[in-house]
Amino acid sequence: MGIVNGDKKSIRRWLFGIIFFVFFLLIFLLNRMYPIHSDDWMYSFVFNENPARFIHNIRDVFVSQYNHYLYWGGRNVVHFIDQILLMIPALTREIINSLAFVLFILGIYKIANCGKVLAPMLFLFIGAVLWLGLPTFPQTVIWITGSSNYLWGSLIVLSFLYNYYRFYITEKSKDTRLRALWMFLFGIIAGWTNENVSIALLFIIFSLLIYFTIRKIKVPLWFAAGLFGVGIGCAIMLAAPGNFIRSHDTHVSLNLDTKPLVEVLRFKARNIYLIYRYIPAVSALIAAYFVSVLIYWFVNKANRNEKVLFGSVLFFIAAHISALAMIASPIFPVRASFCMHAFMIVAISILYGDLKFETRGTKIVNYLFLTALLIWSGSTYYCMYYNPLKYLRDRYKVREQYIESQKGKGIKDIVLKESPIIMPGQFDFEDITADELSWRNRICADYYKVNSIKRIE
Repeated sequence: MGIVNGDKKSIRRWLFGIIFFVFFLLIFLLNRMYPIHSDDWMYSFVFNENPARFIHNIRDVFVSQYNHYLYWGGRNVVHFIDQILLMIPALTREIINSLAFVLFILGIYKIANCGKVLAPMLFLFIGAVLWLGLPTFPQTVIWITGSSNYLWGSLIVLSFLYNYYRFYITEKSKDTRLRALWMFLFGIIAGWTNENVSIALLFIIFSLLIYFTIRKIKVPLWFAAGLFGVGIGCAIMLAAPGNFIRSHDTHVSLNLDTKPLVEVLRFKARNIYLIYRYIPAVSALIAAYFVSVLIYWFVNKANRNEKVLFGSVLFFIAAHISALAMIASPIFPVRASFCMHAFMIVAISILYGDLKFETRGTKIVNYLFLTALLIWSGSTYYCMYYNPLKYLRDRYKVREQYIESQKGKGIKDIVLKESPIIMPGQFDFEDITADELSWRNRICADYYKVNSIKRIE
């Protein structure tokens, strides 16, 4: 009997490793094809220095982030990661960014599978759902600046939250001063990632604190230290002078600076409404969540765990709190809903990970469901991500060869005579234009070390 159980564990480990590697390979292929563009060009330089100066070392990154904090925004942790990735060789950057995605899957898996045996099918489920459920997937997962802001930021937050969720599930934890110090420092970093993610993070920790208080369970020192760290990190990020400069400029550009407060709030609330109304993944994930709750409550009646259900509900509510927190921002780009989508996927995965497929019939249904999910996600990967990226890579390759050939002839005012690069909406891609003085054209010229660049048809 022990040998049989050992064989099952070994098979699970091998299967888990194979699935992990396949997801890494798939995302690496996309990372390999995605060229540096737009904000990547900007963050390849020391921020806000004139003339533009490429980042060459870690000291340059610190100087750049100091300028960023003063003149643009307080997301220093994620933009620090962004500038490090843009500084290192391309292949290394692509490998590391690909690892971040599979570690993100692993982070959700660790929460959903907390206290249980190794579950390769749960990992497969989460990876497949992420292909389908994350907003503007290429922009938030593959494009380096977008990935640093959203994928990396959420990875840090989920890694931090796992400590709290595990204590919530097991009610056991080692509590040492060293761990408290680590959680305090980790909390500062997690709270300093992204504004709406930090609000969701604080909501979850405070909710757990109330839960433990009601149940009269003593929280460990590291719990309080981590919460205190998150508060400090969030405060540092929100207090950045650059936030106020950027917010003022955005309000002026949208003609909101002279409007009454009520009208400004109505405008911002409408931005949130539009995300819920017109982004298909939002309504799809909400529907999927309620179906998951019904299945968990009625079909899984004999094995349901109210603590698991509460944990799932907590992540689901936090997802929507992250969206409502965008009322503080004059704009709500689709990519900023990454946390909302990701936390809803965590909520669904927690319930799916606790379902018991004990009979032959339930096992067959589960395998059929996973097969359909893989076919759907595989089709999405190939048609919506792989093919468009292949086109983008080929266009950029031709463009860059032309720029280099012009530079070789001593021509430093580059005119690209070509049609615009048009990508599907989920890429949110903007090409350079005929206006050589636009910010994108100017930063592109700096990146390729020419005087000016423009594209005409």
